[in-house]
Amino acid sequence: MMGRSQKTEPKLFYHGVSLERRVPADHPLRRIGKLIDFTFVRCRVEELYGVNGNVSVDPAVILKLMFLLIYEDLKSERALMEQLPLRMDWLWFCGYDLDDATPNHSVISKARRRWGQEIFDGFFNNVLSRCIEAGLVDGKTIHIDSSMIDADADKDKLQAHVRLVVQELNGRLDEPVEEPQETETDWRRKHPVVVSPTDPDARLGRKNSQTVLGYKDHRVIDDKCGIVTASITTPANINDSLVMKDAVQEHQDNTGNRVKTVVADKGYGVIDNYKYLKEIKALSCIPHKEHVKEGRFSYEDFCYDKKNDRYVCPAGQLLNRIGDARQITTYRCSLSICSQCQLRDKCTTGEAARTLERNSDARYIQWADRCLSRYERRRLMNRRRYKAEGSFADAANNHGFKQARWRGLVKMAIQNLLIAAVQNVRKLLRHTSGNLIDLAACAARTAVQTLLSLQNLLITRWNCRLSLS
Repeated sequence: MMGRSQKTEPKLFYHGVSLERRVPADHPLRRIGKLIDFTFVRCRVEELYGVNGNVSVDPAVILKLMFLLIYEDLKSERALMEQLPLRMDWLWFCGYDLDDATPNHSVISKARRRWGQEIFDGFFNNVLSRCIEAGLVDGKTIHIDSSMIDADADKDKLQAHVRLVVQELNGRLDEPVEEPQETETDWRRKHPVVVSPTDPDARLGRKNSQTVLGYKDHRVIDDKCGIVTASITTPANINDSLVMKDAVQEHQDNTGNRVKTVVADKGYGVIDNYKYLKEIKALSCIPHKEHVKEGRFSYEDFCYDKKNDRYVCPAGQLLNRIGDARQITTYRCSLSICSQCQLRDKCTTGEAARTLERNSDARYIQWADRCLSRYERRRLMNRRRYKAEGSFADAANNHGFKQARWRGLVKMAIQNLLIAAVQNVRKLLRHTSGNLIDLAACAARTAVQTLLSLQNLLITRWNCRLSLS
């Protein structure tokens, strides 16, 4: 018999409704609440609130709301607060009941501005410490990489802020500054600094043949389980090689472990970074940059004669030392010999003779190339693809990493710290669930083995009785 349509009348009162019973025991938010301590923020932000006035929302609840914003990949705080009354699991996670009034979305943005980046650094480190306690971080082999983030601004509306640039150079932002006497065209050509009126901290950067107005997130990823151990946010025009030292140092400070091997791409392969790694006694798995066209001789094709301080080209001709500038020594072949060489097309296309420049610290490049075997280098570079690049791909697909939610360098650093913390929490959940499954399976195997042992014992005793009778 087909049932009739139901017309449920809304009740004025609901008895026996409990969010605690409605949220399943294996719900991810219930496990997150047990693993992560959100209450630490109360003592950290206590000095930022006054004694008089209205009572604010619990800072721990605000931090949980920011966590949900990234964890659920919602577009804005407004969207989060619109869905909060509709989600019983979110209400339970934040400590609200069904009939409790939820705060306005502006509470989150005001708290973010008031707290600053330091509070979110503390939250990231708290999550990281739980990952370290769970054995997910080794700290010895790390992968360093960066990724572009589009700013919440239009790159087609950039402006050359002449007054802003001059004030920054003089260091007196509050004092009137005289405009330059040259034309605007000349000024733009000499000072290519352009900023967005919407997001003045964003800068133009180029990666993979694409120009992006925005920021960069420089991450350190541990090799063991892919845990993010450090995150540094910079404008998009900052070169990757300039951030490596700070990234390694922040990783060591956060984990308390000394780095033994650093893996990165060619963007980090400069002499200063090799020198730094050798000083801290860490191995380098970073290929160095080579600006050599296909079919031409590279720097390695020329042999250095240390005794006579000169180079020998592939054709057997000599390149003698002609001068020094800073830490660069220049070597050049005779033009009369170089112009008649049969291998000239593979060496140089200019009318002048072939010239080589040798850095006094070039020995660090040779040291970096010989740190690891070819097999080990290839293995680590392959792991980098799914450890470092996979971390950014997961952040982009599940947490809106590629688009800035807020404007300003500090707010972008907060966004990147929250995303990295959420990713670490997800890995921590998978690890703990795996442990629970392993324990259950082990207990089941133990119970089966016990039953089999009892069965064998009973069979043995029964056989003994039969033999005696």
